[in-house]
Amino acid sequence: MTTRPSPAPTAAAVLMGGGSTRMGSPKQHVDISGVPMGMRMIDLVRNCCKLVVVSGPDHSMAGMEHIADLPAHTGFGPLAGIEAVLASGKASRWIVLPCDMPSLTAATIEQLLGSTAPVAALRSSDNPSTPLQLPLALDVSVLGSITAFLSTGRRAVGGWLETMDVDLLPPPAACELHNINSPDDLLS
Repeated sequence: MTTRPSPAPTAAAVLMGGGSTRMGSPKQHVDISGVPMGMRMIDLVRNCCKLVVVSGPDHSMAGMEHIADLPAHTGFGPLAGIEAVLASGKASRWIVLPCDMPSLTAATIEQLLGSTAPVAALRSSDNPSTPLQLPLALDVSVLGSITAFLSTGRRAVGGWLETMDVDLLPPPAACELHNINSPDDLLS
């Protein structure tokens, strides 16, 4: 009988499953100071998590372990990617971040890692009672609530967060949260 290895205590997943339509090419491959944006995010969390995976298709980032959406929710967006990551059995807790926030810092990731709540998010600086949709720290115990939410046809990470008790952490500097979604975003 083969035994399955124990899941890592905390792992990280970088979301790379989107179509990047506004960017015109896969965002994770956009060069930021000589490093592809997706690799920048992977390198950020490699310093604090032994296991780092990519949520998205196999071609998202060469050389990385990939976790594809579950068949029932393929193409349902970032929340479906999060569902697949939590369902993978590879870790009991996950740091989940987008591939398009290249200015996030290790201090912000460490802040998320410091929470033991089932769901931890950064507080919005515009509305302190509202969590930012990403990055997140998630316990696998919330998988059922994500699957149930997706099964109703709803897909928004923010909508799911509204149904949860979220540990709201202090927001980082606004510059850390700058998303790169289009070529114009690279200029700002």
